[in-house]
Amino acid sequence: MNIKLFFIIILLPWGNAPLAEPLGTLFYSPTERAALVAARAGISQSAVYTLNGITQRGAGKTVAWINGRAATEDPPDLVIPTLVIKRDHVLIEGHPIKVGESLDIISGQRVLRLPEQAVQVKP
Repeated sequence: MNIKLFFIIILLPWGNAPLAEPLGTLFYSPTERAALVAARAGISQSAVYTLNGITQRGAGKTVAWINGRAATEDPPDLVIPTLVIKRDHVLIEGHPIKVGESLDIISGQRVLRLPEQAVQVKP
């Protein structure tokens, strides 16, 4: 009896103590998981993506060159998990971007590398 009473008295202060921080969720979305993996790997995420090119191999595997690095749909890219590669453009978080364009994810604004009148077609 004395041992039970001793443990109750010792453990009583910890039973009412609030948690230091919430436990959060045990499951993360694919975007959150990719951000965690990228952060651990030291890969920086950017809000601006530039599509440098698209390469399609004969076997059908397609690679998009974004910000100077190769990105694929399968396996999912660590920095851009929502990447969808099409024949002439890619979709990043549902926003289309063509080769030579830059996309600001936060504002959704697409910017061409060349100004509007930089290329002139002669008759």
